[in-house]
Amino acid sequence: MSKISEFYAKALADESAKKELITILGENKIEEASDEQLTKVGELAKKLGYDITVEEAKAYLNRDDSELADDDLDAVAGGTGGSGKSGSSSSGLPHVDFSSIPSTPPYYRR
Repeated sequence: MSKISEFYAKALADESAKKELITILGENKIEEASDEQLTKVGELAKKLGYDITVEEAKAYLNRDDSELADDDLDAVAGGTGGSGKSGSSSSGLPHVDFSSIPSTPPYYRR
C-alpha cells in the first residue's frame, strides 16, 4: 500500500483527522483539491507521521487506475501468498467467481 493510501486510511479512521480533512477540502473531492488544499493535506499527513508533498499527491491522484501497483493490489486482493498463480487465493483454494450468482434468491423475485 502506498504511503498516501496508508495516510488516507489512517486519516479516515481517526475522527479528529477526518474532521480536519473535511474542513480542508470543503465541498471538493480530494481529486479536485487545489495546491493550497493539498499543501494543508500534506501538513495533516505530517501530523500523522507521513511526509507527502504536493507533487506526490498530484501524481497519486492523477495515476492510471487501470493498473494498480503490486503492493496496492496485494493490499486489496489479499495477495497470492507468494505462489504467483492467478486464480488462486493465498490459502491455495481456487478462485470462485460469484458474479453469475443472482444477488436476490429466486424465491424473493416477482
